[in-house]
Amino acid sequence: MPHQDLISSTDMDALLEPRDGPCISIYLPTSRVSQDTDEDRILLKNLRTEAFEALTGAEGLRRPDAEAMLAPVDELLEDDSFWPYLSDGLAVFLAPGVNLAYRVPESFAPRAVVGFRFVVKPLLPLLTGNGVYYVIAVSRNEVRLFEGTRSGATEVDVERMPANMLRAMSMRGREGDRAPHKQWQGDEGQKTLYLKFFRQIDRALRPYFGGRTDPLVVAGVSYLQPIFREATSYRQLVDEGIDGNPDEFSAAEIHSKAWPLVEPLLDAPRRDVLRRLGAAWGSGQVADDIATILGAAYDGRVEALLVDLESDILGTFDTKTRETVTGSDAPESGSNDLTGLAASFTYARGGEIYAASKEEIPDGRPIAALLRY
Repeated sequence: MPHQDLISSTDMDALLEPRDGPCISIYLPTSRVSQDTDEDRILLKNLRTEAFEALTGAEGLRRPDAEAMLAPVDELLEDDSFWPYLSDGLAVFLAPGVNLAYRVPESFAPRAVVGFRFVVKPLLPLLTGNGVYYVIAVSRNEVRLFEGTRSGATEVDVERMPANMLRAMSMRGREGDRAPHKQWQGDEGQKTLYLKFFRQIDRALRPYFGGRTDPLVVAGVSYLQPIFREATSYRQLVDEGIDGNPDEFSAAEIHSKAWPLVEPLLDAPRRDVLRRLGAAWGSGQVADDIATILGAAYDGRVEALLVDLESDILGTFDTKTRETVTGSDAPESGSNDLTGLAASFTYARGGEIYAASKEEIPDGRPIAALLRY
């Protein structure tokens, strides 16, 4: 089963903090299939080599110091308990006093970057509107919970989840064959039986979901879905379910059937920001140049930020003078991707961040902001 590491606010604070020493950011796509872990390890090893060359080259570190900084990557490469439980992507951050690695449901382009700040922009889809959904596949014979993103869906383990109805209800006939008791017979008896079964499932799901508000899709034959809806305490149920016997559905089929149901819900906040941005374009409520956006984001005035993840604007931003330098005037050493920096400031100060293509943002801009004031 894949493992997904939560990015806490404390971790994000550490990632966003300016540092004197070099910061290493490594991103790579990974496979949820355990047989492919050798390829994932090889890719991380190659990216480790790139980071080592950058540390000993442009950064001017001594080879022993560079090796010491990258020692956590070596430990990760040798940790056989880590690799069978990957998600869609792996992000690693190293600096003096920082050693963080996240298995996340987001596939990344492979890259290793060494600079004065961590590169956090690839994480933006996970920070707000992260696109996670769940599918509970229920039948008399089997119960499975799937966690999905736009990339796919994977079955996850839930502690104390009943395996099937017969085991959950402990029903046995006289001859030892499992069979329903008489009070469970007939339409009303069967409904009562399934209600009891589904409430057991609900009790197992409560601690797993905790305070989550991600959409949950019910997969099952049509007459069972309303019974599950009556039994569950989870409020974020998607109105439409997946019809059919889910025992026959693979994880890929679960995703292909669920994604059209949840994608409009997951994307609704982003589309609303795009609509509001278009309506306010050209007014004082919108900033569309990087210098204005950086100053506003640093001061906590950005309500929502739209960023094209494929576009970088290299330059520097002075937090004391609010001066932004880009293009040919920006120094080669010490430059950052300013769109990622603006996103970092926005996130740290409670603003919303959404990925958007330049085609979606008015005038083809790589970044735009709705301002609080």
